[in-house]
Amino acid sequence: MSVLRVTKAALLASVFSIPFGFSASAADLILTSPEPIEDQYVDLVLPAVSAVNGKLELYAGGISDPESAIFRAAGSLSVPIGERFGVQGDVAVGNIDDSWSFGGALHAFTRDPSSYLLGVTAGVVFADGSRLAAVGPEAELYLDRISLEGWAGWAAIDYDDLLMPDESGFFAIGDVAWYPTDDWRLSLGGASILGRESLKLATEYQFAGLGFPLSGVGEVRAYDTGAWSAKVGIKGYFGGDPDKSLIDRHRQDDPPNRALDLFSAAGDLLTATPGEPTTWDCPDGESPVPGGDYGECEYTEINLQ
Repeated sequence: MSVLRVTKAALLASVFSIPFGFSASAADLILTSPEPIEDQYVDLVLPAVSAVNGKLELYAGGISDPESAIFRAAGSLSVPIGERFGVQGDVAVGNIDDSWSFGGALHAFTRDPSSYLLGVTAGVVFADGSRLAAVGPEAELYLDRISLEGWAGWAAIDYDDLLMPDESGFFAIGDVAWYPTDDWRLSLGGASILGRESLKLATEYQFAGLGFPLSGVGEVRAYDTGAWSAKVGIKGYFGGDPDKSLIDRHRQDDPPNRALDLFSAAGDLLTATPGEPTTWDCPDGESPVPGGDYGECEYTEINLQ
């Protein structure tokens, strides 16, 4: 079993133990605190979304196979629904080697910013000749400076080309993040979408003293095909408290843009094409002999794209 598969499996297992970890932590807090339970709730639980807020993201980079440039842009808007619930809409656009893709996602969730997020998220990506959709539960668990984040469920891809079989099945995207400081995040993540697997290392740092919330981001991702990608970018936040730390933004404001996650984790799934069969045009009575003399036969490649 490859190192990529083992590491991805360990990451996803850690992330999707969120509901069990949260239950134990919540019980501990309530049973051991000297305060009455009703006072604990009032004092500790912040709104699921602090205020109407969002973010804009820009990335540039490259992928090794096929060797191509990557450009991505995205935006998210998160809105509180009462005290305990929130919704978020994501949009994204991407370009690889002059091929454009567009996507979006919708989150509906409840959250205690001191402990957890639980919700359901659906996303879709449209590429040239293909459509990838995914839906399932999304969860986050906050353990001091460590966050476990995951989204999993059912995915399906539909191709325009009749020679490409449509696929459907399980997907999972998970991250383990650590905040060395309030404004610096490091994360290790794994993803599996319809059998396409990848492992990523990412970072985000929020700059201080600019007068507005802006951070620098970077990501390196390895795919099970042997390909790898790297990209860097900037992320700007708007709405809510402009002086909020990065860790608080991630836990009190908007969840990750899942349309971007689908772009990155899908690998070559969105751009897959059927193999190009070949034929031989030979004079009467002749036929090609593998490894031998092809005589006057002419090789013709049939382009099915």
